[in-house]
Amino acid sequence: MFEEYLTERQVISIIRELSNEMAENYPGIKISIGDDAALFHFSGGDVLLTTDCIFEGIHFNLDTHSLSDVGWKAAACGVSDIAAMGGQPLCVLMSLAYSEPLSEEQIRSLLGGFIEMLETCNCALIGGDVSRSRSGLSLVVTVAGVPHIRGSVRRSGAKVGDLIGLTGHTGDSAAGLYILSKNDEKLRARFPELVESHLRPKPRVEAGWIIASAGASAMEDTSDGLARDLLHICEESKLGCILEERLLPVSQSLVSLAEHEGEDPFEWFMGGGEDFELVFTASEKAFGEISRCCGERGIPVTMIGRMVSANEGSFIVRKDGSRVNIENLGYEHFA
Repeated sequence: MFEEYLTERQVISIIRELSNEMAENYPGIKISIGDDAALFHFSGGDVLLTTDCIFEGIHFNLDTHSLSDVGWKAAACGVSDIAAMGGQPLCVLMSLAYSEPLSEEQIRSLLGGFIEMLETCNCALIGGDVSRSRSGLSLVVTVAGVPHIRGSVRRSGAKVGDLIGLTGHTGDSAAGLYILSKNDEKLRARFPELVESHLRPKPRVEAGWIIASAGASAMEDTSDGLARDLLHICEESKLGCILEERLLPVSQSLVSLAEHEGEDPFEWFMGGGEDFELVFTASEKAFGEISRCCGERGIPVTMIGRMVSANEGSFIVRKDGSRVNIENLGYEHFA
């Protein structure tokens, strides 16, 4: 059956339609798609801004990801950056580029996943751009939000003696990617929650706000892996850290997959990335408040280590007592 593909104008028309449907529920939108720029009212003073991008063949493949999944992940990447500073995302600009023409069904699927993710945190799509690409599908996302009333939680505020906390558990997304790379339907059916963690990661917006409210000293999301992102905090705070493998919250699904495949899950939960959990530092008093408040909202928080002086290094103590330098773990784009 012949499938009709859309022109740029038709694609923009659909994006505008979906964006305008959102506008009815977001009073901050003053001018949406249709002019050269959007107009959004921010009730506070300061504005948090971040941008992120995902590319076919680098961050996703269309043989494992649906277009809806791609849209969801693109939105989640940007939203998580705002959550990592304790802020509330409010509006998004999205630029879309593709080399093969898309049908209306495909555009609606892509935008459907994108908007579905935004609606989980009351964030609105207000504009963007559409362009032709010579190298597959890509999305560039810019998110604007407001900082917490106590101010933004940065990477540079950690202090010696601060406890290191982690929301949820890391490694599930990396395990999900492992399953997808195997192209084994039985394995995928056995561990659907791990696959879901990779295809549709869920940023911790509410947790970020709670952690900021309780006075965390530093925070970062685990987009590049727990080790790499904690190292960012160490570098910016000019400190070191000691983690303990025995304290790390690893999901039972991850353990089961590792046992089934004869794999050591260490690299998954330390360096896998794209879980979008939050790793943070806080004094013992603040950590207790964070644990209590997050617990009341059903958000798991675990103490996984402590910040130390820079000359002590940054490492994780494995269950056998050996030490691994965390600088050797995690995702690096050009490694």
